[in-house]
Amino acid sequence: MAFILLIDDEVIFHRMIEHALKPMGHVVYTEMNGLQGLEAARLVKPDLIITDLNLPDISGYEVTRRLRRDPLFAHVPIIVLTSHSGLQDKLGSFESGADDHITKPFEPEELIARMGVLLRKRELLRYALPEGKGVAPERQARLIAVHSLRGGIGTSTLAVNLAIGLRSLWEMPTLLLDLVLMAGQAALLLNQPLKRTWADLTGVKSEEIDAEMIHSIVDQHPSGLEFIAAPTYPSEAEMLNEDALSTALNITRPMYEYIVADLPHDFGEVTLQALDFADVIVLIAAPELSSIRATAAALDTYRKLGYPPDKIKLVLNNIFPRHGLPRERIETALEKPISLVLPYAQDILVQAINIGRPILYHQPETPFASLVEDLTFFLSKETHRKAKPENPTPAWKRVYNRAMKARRNREK
Repeated sequence: MAFILLIDDEVIFHRMIEHALKPMGHVVYTEMNGLQGLEAARLVKPDLIITDLNLPDISGYEVTRRLRRDPLFAHVPIIVLTSHSGLQDKLGSFESGADDHITKPFEPEELIARMGVLLRKRELLRYALPEGKGVAPERQARLIAVHSLRGGIGTSTLAVNLAIGLRSLWEMPTLLLDLVLMAGQAALLLNQPLKRTWADLTGVKSEEIDAEMIHSIVDQHPSGLEFIAAPTYPSEAEMLNEDALSTALNITRPMYEYIVADLPHDFGEVTLQALDFADVIVLIAAPELSSIRATAAALDTYRKLGYPPDKIKLVLNNIFPRHGLPRERIETALEKPISLVLPYAQDILVQAINIGRPILYHQPETPFASLVEDLTFFLSKETHRKAKPENPTPAWKRVYNRAMKARRNREK
């Protein structure tokens, strides 16, 4: 038995599909438009989704794209069932993320046969281990997106150090994604050569990307942190298929415990995909007017995108030694509490950038590193935070000792 969600505004097709599938033991849920279908998908959590292309509100292509951006539906089979039979229509279905395209009128036997193939593949995927990783399929990485609409305020530096911190705290598979495709610097900040980059996926169709292909473009830092670097040249980034990036996010999610994404300073398609996928958005601001205006614009956009307020953590990075806007005024202006204030530490940061030595890996005892390490713990999975590791890492011990010291000081 499988739970099937059907999104189609023609009631006659509801009846036809229900009549065909109920004798097989399947349960069919129906919706009349795309937005209701998306809401129902989150409530029902279907085993397979069937959608028409011509819907009253949004197209079936858009329904499919939105579903594929959501980790819950990364591997749920989607069939486009439509009267459109042209080659471009079929290509559009596959490019948006559908697994199959069936033309109306259809034979119920054909629909049942194709559904059976997709449901069997889903069942195999549910129990299969990601190749070469030896991890259980129920693992779902916590994805932390680091974002700012203003450059030059330490977004990439913080993303790299958060990723290092997560790896050091838990010693679990952690991946850093440099999604600043036009000018990403993650490899430079890690002092790692550019062996493979996102550019190696140029020309590859999204449906051809698998775990082995993704693993081939992953490099590793001495800390154990794995990363995918941005292309060397902007021209290489322009040729990348954005659907390939979405597919890569779907594939990597079960392979790691943590994924940190360094995002461009915009709301382009790549950024939106990562923000939709993210469990937490770390929004960086600096204590100056232009940065605060950009931060306000970002927060307003997050609201319009429907992100819950607790998904966004605001970090203030003091990039000036003095004369920055005070914290209280910033919080009042943004109507958002600041989760962490990073002190001015320009000398240590510039040196770390120039020689590619992340502070959390090479200078973990510094005050700046301590604050970022504590933030890393705060952003970790709740199951990890609440239980003491069987073999605590040095990073975990540092966080614990600071927490105990702070508690003793409060009790005095």
